[in-house]
Amino acid sequence: MSVRAAAACALLLCAGCMRSSYNLASQRQEYTFTSTDREVEQGRKLAARVTNELTVLADDAVQQRVRSIGQRIADVCDRRELVYQFTVLSDPEVNAFSLPGGYVFVNDGLVKKVASDDELAAVIAHEVAHIAARHAVRRFESGIGLQLLQLAAVATRQAQAAQGLGIGVQAAQLVYARDEELEADRLAVKYLKAAGFDPKATLTFLEKLEDVNRQRTAYLPRGVVRPQYARTHPFVPERLRAAKEALFGVADYIDYLNTTD
Repeated sequence: MSVRAAAACALLLCAGCMRSSYNLASQRQEYTFTSTDREVEQGRKLAARVTNELTVLADDAVQQRVRSIGQRIADVCDRRELVYQFTVLSDPEVNAFSLPGGYVFVNDGLVKKVASDDELAAVIAHEVAHIAARHAVRRFESGIGLQLLQLAAVATRQAQAAQGLGIGVQAAQLVYARDEELEADRLAVKYLKAAGFDPKATLTFLEKLEDVNRQRTAYLPRGVVRPQYARTHPFVPERLRAAKEALFGVADYIDYLNTTD
């Protein structure tokens, strides 16, 4: 089979598997070829790798605290068909992350950093929001879409166009990732309110995160500036602005000065 024929078959295969559904979290009509069952299976495999390669915290009280808070958030989120699992890892880094299908991991360094259950709930709600909005699934599918487009370009002897396409889509995906973070912050405020937590804890935790980021800043040589498009996460001030808009309908004047929009 020729490369051109292979590209055509791949595109037709994806088109045949494509389905449309309304995403309650993002409030958008979306097209996907990843079913919920497939998403859960992918997440399960990734979660198994995480727990095999990293250390799960051997503290039942902390694990139960995170599971309890997480379940309250899961009970009010926009994707309640999933069985959410919350696990604390033994890692001093102030970090948390989520995987497709309902898997949320929180480092004990972050648990120690928060001042209250409300702040911990704010972090967990952010990660649940990523899952509810199917952000990881969209990133996975956009990667497959890019590969198919590049294959089609190569099939028509447009190698240079394929390379340019890769650079362009990568830049677009970086912006997309920042948009996902801001969307997750807005959804987190919604979930915190619904679960009975103080949604303003989103602001106090983000302020802590900004302090952590300042302490770990790696300074570039004089005159060198890291471009905005090369950043996969938004500035914390951008996230603060998004959270304040979700909380109060509008941010402070200083928040608009501190962001890049």
